[in-house]
Amino acid sequence: MNNSDVKKKGFGASLGKYFKQRAIPLIVLIVIIFIAASLKEVFLSIANIENLLVQVTVNMIVSMGALCVILTGGIDLSVGSIVGVCGVLVAGFIVYMNFWLAILITLVIGIMLGMVNGLLVAKFRVAPFVATLGMLSFARGLAYWYTNATPVILSMYEDTQSLKVFYDLGAGRLFNVIPIPALIWITICVLTFFILQYTKIGRIFYSIGGNEEAVKLSGIRADRYKVFAYVLTGFFSALAGILLTSRLRVGAPLSGEGQELDSIAAVVIGGASLSGGIGTVSGTIIGALVLAIIANILNLLNVSAYPQMMLKGVIIVGAVIASTRKKRGKKTSSAKQ
Repeated sequence: MNNSDVKKKGFGASLGKYFKQRAIPLIVLIVIIFIAASLKEVFLSIANIENLLVQVTVNMIVSMGALCVILTGGIDLSVGSIVGVCGVLVAGFIVYMNFWLAILITLVIGIMLGMVNGLLVAKFRVAPFVATLGMLSFARGLAYWYTNATPVILSMYEDTQSLKVFYDLGAGRLFNVIPIPALIWITICVLTFFILQYTKIGRIFYSIGGNEEAVKLSGIRADRYKVFAYVLTGFFSALAGILLTSRLRVGAPLSGEGQELDSIAAVVIGGASLSGGIGTVSGTIIGALVLAIIANILNLLNVSAYPQMMLKGVIIVGAVIASTRKKRGKKTSSAKQ
């Protein structure tokens, strides 16, 4: 057997292993697409697919950050509030200052909020659930305080060139064909994939989630990497808030409400373990698409938001149960061996 045959066999084995690991999420995605196309012919129309690619932007970007935190064995309940506060802040800033400066300041604020979460968890040993729950309340209160509970409507201001460029970020098209928001979330997914698969940071994220004590005993400052995971989540949440405000042309303090559930659901549906150490970018993409397609087809069928919330809850619980059983099955098989 020559080297080329070995490489082909290795590639085929890796590909087979990948599809085996992602079998359930992929099957769920394919089935949902089939059902959606059967219920509404318009689902597969170019206009609806483009709309779907834009609508999934916020959850896709936030879910990448949620994946990083969950890999370390943590959880971030504050992402929705950070989306909301950064959305209203950029709306307020962009009216009075340079377009890029407004975005930069907003991103820095998102990073700082994420860093506070990380420091509370890693340095002060506050449980991730408690720390991020506190940030959820703080950031949402900040959004309401900044706006006096009144949405910042950008259309009320003079339609400057800076605002026009800002609107293109959330609703524009490259060459009048490709939605810019879709390009942005694809870029974020590629960036996250690179970090997790080809950098020391990503390897340590997985290691911390698998066995944090072993990481510490090897001389690695696990706390620094845990802080960085929350910093990434803060950055991604801020970016999502900016894009949401850009698309809606309104900075609403209520924006992003419930986003923490959507992002966690996307990560878990994609095969990640809430106990940490297991999860992939591709699986999270599948999870986010599953949620987006379900929401899209229910909207096309004129189903109200309340049954959608109920269905989302069922999906989250079902995904967690499936993930737990899969993990127990692996432990049982390894114990037998």
